[in-house]
Amino acid sequence: MLGWLALVVAALTGLFVFFQSHSESFDPGLAGVTGPGMTATAAVMSLLAVLFFVSIRFRSFDGRRIYLLTAACLVLAVCTGAWWYGKMGVVSKIIGGPSSPEMEQVRREAHGAVSVLLRRNSDGNFVTQGQINGTDAALLVDTGASIVMLKPTDAERAGIDVKVLAFTVAVQTANGTVYAAPARVRSISVGLLKIEDVEVLVARPGSLNENLLGMSFLRRLASYDLTGDFLTLRE
Repeated sequence: MLGWLALVVAALTGLFVFFQSHSESFDPGLAGVTGPGMTATAAVMSLLAVLFFVSIRFRSFDGRRIYLLTAACLVLAVCTGAWWYGKMGVVSKIIGGPSSPEMEQVRREAHGAVSVLLRRNSDGNFVTQGQINGTDAALLVDTGASIVMLKPTDAERAGIDVKVLAFTVAVQTANGTVYAAPARVRSISVGLLKIEDVEVLVARPGSLNENLLGMSFLRRLASYDLTGDFLTLRE
């Protein structure tokens, strides 16, 4: 009887976790877990259910071995979930340890659209490792910036010839007035989100400490939503 009860619990848990992680209404920003992580956990719980069924159906295990099998599978399930959650910086948040300054989760919605989830860092900002013209660059999301602003070093790495630019555009930032030069880049990517032919400003050397992902990128997304410490960008 105990074996059958464990079988039913394991099967229902696996199905619940799997369908919840693939539900269109699932909000990882609230749960703090990832679709792949929940899928992996569901797979382990489903395997546990199958092993229980085989052992009970064919009576290949006595009661003691079933208990040992249960303990082993539960430990495996916990370790699988913890590994995924830790990868996304959730475990450290739960136990109060240091967490990654940024958390990026890429998710494909039920209707095929892509979303990227960012978590606020210790400075209160949303920072992600994106790409400019295919070149890696750290990007700070700034909804108050009307246009993407790039550091000259990252602009050069992305293929912009900074030496020929005219820094004639005055831009008001949190650190005062910054002079910048207008330019365009072929693409800016954040996770699987990619916007092509983006208007940018390249800051005068020494005047900007971080790349600002402004509205010339954000307004071309389908949407972006702020929920607590999480920002969701949608294709």
